[in-house]
Amino acid sequence: MPASFLFAIAAGAAQLVALPVELPALDKDPTAMSQSEIRAFNTGRDKKDPDFIRCMRLEETGSLVRKALSCHTNAQWEVAWRVGNQNARDTADAMTPKLINGRE
Repeated sequence: MPASFLFAIAAGAAQLVALPVELPALDKDPTAMSQSEIRAFNTGRDKKDPDFIRCMRLEETGSLVRKALSCHTNAQWEVAWRVGNQNARDTADAMTPKLINGRE
């Protein structure tokens, strides 16, 4: 193969390398966005991206059928889970008997 052909292939491959695309920042609360807006916002984002919006269907207390759709970013879900777990730990700690002077 001629060297010029190899250089042409290398130059073409260099153009194919994807440059990082600047994704838009979240400017609206995910709970106020429609499903089409969420899909458009998530386009091009990795599912592990902190700004990726995930929606979950959560069962409503007192209903056997009704479910609520809740949409938040991965970062917001992480904060909610951490706060909920810490609240559960604090409640469990408060409800266990404490030793007073080495005795119960």
